[in-house]
This record gives sequence, structure tokens and C-alpha cells, in this order.
Amino acid sequence: YVSVYNQLLMSGRFQTWERFSKGLDPTAVKWSDILRPMTKIPGVAQVSIWRYEDYHRVFPQVLDRLIGQPRPEIPSLLEKRLHAGLSERAVNACCTWHAAGYGGRLGAVAREDFPISDVYPKFAPWPEALVRESQAAYGQDIDALGRAHEITVLE
Repeated sequence: YVSVYNQLLMSGRFQTWERFSKGLDPTAVKWSDILRPMTKIPGVAQVSIWRYEDYHRVFPQVLDRLIGQPRPEIPSLLEKRLHAGLSERAVNACCTWHAAGYGGRLGAVAREDFPISDVYPKFAPWPEALVRESQAAYGQDIDALGRAHEITVLE
């Protein structure tokens, strides 16, 4: 949900975190609820997934799945995550700027002005205990998907 909220701000559609997150339960999200129906779509032979945090390590496998073999040599320039999200200060800046009447892609400007760093910690609105619970449920769900015949988890 935090990633979706970041994307909302990056795209110029503003709303507060409180309004966005009202009634959301991060522990209720199950990737299997999204992915299993995809395997039933006519013409879909295989669904391949990977954990977001494993992307850099499995990038060659992702290319193999998407392009096939032999594939052209594609340089892997993945020293950092492509979208690390927004800092807490960047989200606060979006709120301030929006309240002052500014519009547009406030999140993109705020991310450039206040990038995630030691000075500007990542926007993390959920309590730590809830984050741990959600991560545990995510791990169990991905493990269960890995045991499904029609879904491949790249590791």
C-alpha cells in the first residue's frame, strides 16, 4: 500500500495518507489472490514471479523468462533500486505544497528535493509490529505460490 501511495503522489494525484489508508489492512493482501486467477486466463502457459527484494539477483532469470534463450547480452545496471519510494520529508512536502495550492507531479519534485537518505528517512507510516506481521504473511504467501504448479517463483 505504501508503494501505491508513493505512485499516487508521483503521478500528481494527491490525497493524504490518512484518507488513502483508511480501512486498509496490509496483512490482508495476498498475492496469491491476484496471481492464481491469472493462471486461468486462456493462453497463459506460465506465470513467473519474484520477490521485489530479490530483483537484482534474479534479473538474468527474468530476462530469460521474458526474452528466451539465447538472449542478447543486456548490461545489468542495477546498483540501486529503480524506485525506492519517497522519504517522510518528501511526503510532508507534498502535503504542504498541495495545501498551498500547488499541483502537478509534486511527488517527483519532492523525491528529487528530499531523497531517501540518513537525513530523510523513508516514508514508513505503519507501526513496526504491523510491518513485521505483513512481511511474515507475504513470505508465507510467496512460499505457497512457489509450491503451485502453474506459478514459478524465481529465486
